[in-house]
Amino acid sequence: MPSSPEESARAALSEFMDAWNTGDIEAVRQTLNYPHLTLGPQGQVVVASEPAAFQTDFARMREHEGWGHSTFDEFKWIAASPTKVHCEVVFSRYHPGGERYGTGRVLYIVTNHDGHWGMQFRSGMPDANLAAETVAAPIPKQ
Repeated sequence: MPSSPEESARAALSEFMDAWNTGDIEAVRQTLNYPHLTLGPQGQVVVASEPAAFQTDFARMREHEGWGHSTFDEFKWIAASPTKVHCEVVFSRYHPGGERYGTGRVLYIVTNHDGHWGMQFRSGMPDANLAAETVAAPIPKQ
């Protein structure tokens, strides 16, 4: 059992990556905390207010990128409290045969909601080879 917020955040991100690599959106949704926010490549804010609103097109990643799986390669803890951890992560994506075809950096904020550690915010800087998009319900205009 993790003994520090950083260890809890690392465990939550490991659960996220395990679920991500199955391509099972329901499993991925269970690893997140809500509302879940994504700051996209062009600065767009995407909010998934509940699990059903979080979407990722794994079929598109497989078809357009030849995605097989992803890894987290480096973790850098930026700040931590008993209920929230900010970390910078380097990730890579691989073809089914094991060849790495892309890498990038992402800022994750992992939070503790009622004992559940889960990713609640992400903002990535993928390289040009990573074209898959994450889609969720946009913020309603006021």
